[in-house]
Amino acid sequence: MKFGFQSSKYDNLTLEREIQFADNNKVDFFDVFFDDFVPADIVNVQLPEIFTVHLPLGFATRAKEYQKPYFDFINKNKPATVTVHFAELTMDSLEYICSQINSGIICIENSIPDRNEFSGLSYIDFMVEANAFALEKGIKIASTFDCGHTKLCGYDAVEYAKQILEKGIDVYTIHLHDNDGTGDQHRPAGSLYNGINFGEIINIFNKMNHDVYGVIEHWNNNYNALEYLRNLQN
Repeated sequence: MKFGFQSSKYDNLTLEREIQFADNNKVDFFDVFFDDFVPADIVNVQLPEIFTVHLPLGFATRAKEYQKPYFDFINKNKPATVTVHFAELTMDSLEYICSQINSGIICIENSIPDRNEFSGLSYIDFMVEANAFALEKGIKIASTFDCGHTKLCGYDAVEYAKQILEKGIDVYTIHLHDNDGTGDQHRPAGSLYNGINFGEIINIFNKMNHDVYGVIEHWNNNYNALEYLRNLQN
């Protein structure tokens, strides 16, 4: 598994400084999360050779005029994966997003609560339907498996990961963070007693026959989490 840091509005750093911090720690890639800025804000930023994109919440429901700069950014800069949230998707919006992007694997993330707001389907049920739809349309999609969201929805992350794969759902991106079950706290991996078994998560996805991008998705102690996860992998 590849490990990377993510941009965050919570750390009060510029994107340039975040990328430099990631480079100093020799991460494998960087995740650009458009949570508090837009593509026009990073025209002059030198992006890493390998990076992923996390589209903003609500992206799939926004007007095409809003979406276009993101599509242009993705097609120009060619990220490895592009994450969008499952709760806001319909098959029509998924097909449209896929039709506008010619670079990067479209990855659909599980969210809180575990319910698609249009169909009412759970994440796994939605992904089974989306996989069948994508196959029919000749579209390549995959999963962004968010460990912390899985826990908050009441599932064991390890068992849920196995269920995703058993359903034939491919996984290209993983969001690595933890919580105490009371909120989406984005706590660092390894910081909680009896927290998520990240060692087993890594073991599961290291068996994939392609690169899997593990995003260290929290707002502090990134270096400590990186060292913890690297030690688990080694």
